[in-house]
Amino acid sequence: MGFDQVVFLDAAERRYVEELGGMNLFFVFDDGSIQTPPLGGTILPGITRDSLLTLAREEGLTVREEPYAINQWKADAESGRLKESFACGTAAVVTPVGKVTSPDFSFTIGDGGAGALTLRLKQRLVDIQRGVAPDPHHWVMRLD
Repeated sequence: MGFDQVVFLDAAERRYVEELGGMNLFFVFDDGSIQTPPLGGTILPGITRDSLLTLAREEGLTVREEPYAINQWKADAESGRLKESFACGTAAVVTPVGKVTSPDFSFTIGDGGAGALTLRLKQRLVDIQRGVAPDPHHWVMRLD
């Protein structure tokens, strides 16, 4: 149908958001908190996910690793409580999720583009990866 990605829900109840294709998902709320589905055997424990969780916590943001139902995602987007959604992975680093569509519904997150926190976290991570920002976590190894 021309979509860029597919959202995977849990296999048991088919209601909890797990991943976007092969990427981890994050949700940014109006109180500045971030939520991502918890690891539990079915979600890829990505290094980019872990790095973003570390950077968000360093910024003093509240970070929750909790289940998030697709109907709650829709309700939070429609109410304005959800301000941003983004996916992350090795190749994409960070990419915004602007719209979710199914046969039963469609909703837009925020203004449909990348939000301020999404862009800030991406830039911080990319700056560390490129060696233009300090790397206090020793994530990058320079090779001679």
